[in-house]
Amino acid sequence: MKKIIIALVFLATFFVSCVDEKFYTESKECNILVFEIEGQISNRITTGSPLDTGIVEIGIPISMNYNNLIVSSAKFSPLAKSDKDPLKVKDFSTDVVFNIIAEDDNVSKVWKVRVFYTDAPLQLAYSNMKKWTIAKDENGNAIKIYDTYAYFPGEANMFSPWQNGARANALTGFFSVNPKPNVENADYASMDTRLYGVGAMMNVAIVTGALFTGKFIYNSSYLPGYSTEPNPRKLVNLGTPFYQKPTQVRFKMRYKAGLVMKDGRNATILENDSEQRPSKDSCEVYFLLQNRNLDASKYYRVAAAWLRTGDEVGSFETEAGFVEITLPFIYGQPNAQTLLENPYMKIGGVRGEVIFYKFKPNGQTYDITEAKETYAPSNSPVDNIIVLMSSSAYGDKFWGAPGSRLDIKDIEFVY
Repeated sequence: MKKIIIALVFLATFFVSCVDEKFYTESKECNILVFEIEGQISNRITTGSPLDTGIVEIGIPISMNYNNLIVSSAKFSPLAKSDKDPLKVKDFSTDVVFNIIAEDDNVSKVWKVRVFYTDAPLQLAYSNMKKWTIAKDENGNAIKIYDTYAYFPGEANMFSPWQNGARANALTGFFSVNPKPNVENADYASMDTRLYGVGAMMNVAIVTGALFTGKFIYNSSYLPGYSTEPNPRKLVNLGTPFYQKPTQVRFKMRYKAGLVMKDGRNATILENDSEQRPSKDSCEVYFLLQNRNLDASKYYRVAAAWLRTGDEVGSFETEAGFVEITLPFIYGQPNAQTLLENPYMKIGGVRGEVIFYKFKPNGQTYDITEAKETYAPSNSPVDNIIVLMSSSAYGDKFWGAPGSRLDIKDIEFVY
């Protein structure tokens, strides 16, 4: 035993002696990585050189008040500090200046946050799926598995409404949403459902690819292995500001369902399932226009355009195998015939599975409460849109058929 201890001490001493003394040097980075205002339409961060003044430019709709804005998220370089708490700043009627001090306390940088009014766009940015950027987590770190990076639709340091569950996927060893054919020549978003065998022990053996508007809010309390009741919905703050009323949405897609439907235990869901769970997989594509300002506790659904199908759409034989789909926006409560043909469109969904949560900023975390959804009064304005595209409609319940794949591109609203 004594020889083993001596050997370990020797190895530790040898390792430390080989580490460059610069390894322990305190960081000189003093940048703003994330600075977001609730309801923003656009956001650009310009770092420049270390001697330049950093600029954050944020566009908001004219309906918002410069003097009473809410900073929903602000992140700096690791261990850097700010001379003021950004979450307490409300007045952005003039440029707000922050002095960001690096970890070493010797290097600092002046940053200006500039807010301006801008027109509400008719389309969602990057919705053609042809431009992607390396996905970053809530601390500004690139999300990757070894040397393989995750990607979001968008450009570096520019606001994008799109995200996916890459932060959680990194725990499984694969990413279920990817730009295809590749990131350099991206033409569409590809989402696929896979079997995560190890997850069967935690009832999460099915991993579904899903692309959505909103933010992935990492919280281990709702992850498998950390919670007895993992809840993917509490990891996703769905929705992004949107102020238009389109009549239709048009996009190109192709879809094929996997052969065998599985649940989170990796057990096959049979046609005569005792719980009446679906024995065949379906893709999910929906666009929900909302008003979130009529009532603080509710999400009012102004209109919906929705597709759920298990039929094969298009072809995967060639890259030209996409089919153009046009969905009408149905304003107000759908009629009885529509709900009979598309029961998933009703509030709550077929099995009560469509649940949304409100994320209220609370310092560096969020207070999460269920948002009751109801139909909006006629002629209600729109201030938010939830878009969700998934290779398995019940993926958030960890049900799906491995091999299911959904590809989408060229999303466009029609007026």
